[in-house]
Amino acid sequence: MIKINIKPEKRWDVVYETSNWRVGIYVPENTSINDVNYLEKHDKPELFYLVKGKIVLVLSSDGKEIKEVEMEKDKIYIVTEWHNAYRPDGAEGIALVIEAPDINTEYMKFSN
Repeated sequence: MIKINIKPEKRWDVVYETSNWRVGIYVPENTSINDVNYLEKHDKPELFYLVKGKIVLVLSSDGKEIKEVEMEKDKIYIVTEWHNAYRPDGAEGIALVIEAPDINTEYMKFSN
């Protein structure tokens, strides 16, 4: 068994990785939709799970039409589209993210 202590102090912290998957702790740096400057998209799905606080996912299938989804406790979100996130009004917000270790990422400039 491996026990990992987490200290969410930065935006993205990989806490465990194998050849099949990577686990990270994610604390969005944005505090509103107006802070979001870019969207990212990976070539493989990403799993998000809200650990604590409030996080709103910013999602788009085409980079034009935006959907804001407030994460709910005890729900898993599989994200395949363009995305970013924010913590409303700077609230505490921590998510567990599981992804493939060999993902390729594209970035798209975003302005709200």
